[in-house]
Amino acid sequence: MLKITTTYPEFQLKTYQPRAEIKQKIIQIQIEHEGPSLEIDQLQSRNELGIGGYDHLSKQIRDEGFQKTLAAIKQIAWEGDDVMNRAGHFREQMIFAEQAKMRMESEIPELNIRPAPSTRPRITFHYEQRIYWEPGAAEITHYLRDPEIIWELGNVQVDLRG
Repeated sequence: MLKITTTYPEFQLKTYQPRAEIKQKIIQIQIEHEGPSLEIDQLQSRNELGIGGYDHLSKQIRDEGFQKTLAAIKQIAWEGDDVMNRAGHFREQMIFAEQAKMRMESEIPELNIRPAPSTRPRITFHYEQRIYWEPGAAEITHYLRDPEIIWELGNVQVDLRG
């Protein structure tokens, strides 16, 4: 008797999907700023006008007032002396009119027009910004597995017994 046994080959393939792990580092930003600040320096303009500071201005007004008071007292005394010296003369009715006319003519100021002050104030502006950052990144790790292959060879067995 002849017996033939055949075993078919077997092939098994097991695959795995590749896997990726992603770690993301977020960008870090830090912003610092100073300002804005605005500074206006009018010292040069005020000096040009002759009013240096508030203390200087008050002293200047005081001194000017004192000088004007002395000038007024001098003018009043001069007019009084003039009236007394001319009293009794023929033109005594005209003394006060002449004094008024002289006062009117002396009060006409000379006009001198110009922009004041001619120096502009110094203006400074300050704003500062600093930016610090750490760049972000993406870290990708790949995980791959080799496929599993199971292979069994086929076989043919012939058995003769007789």
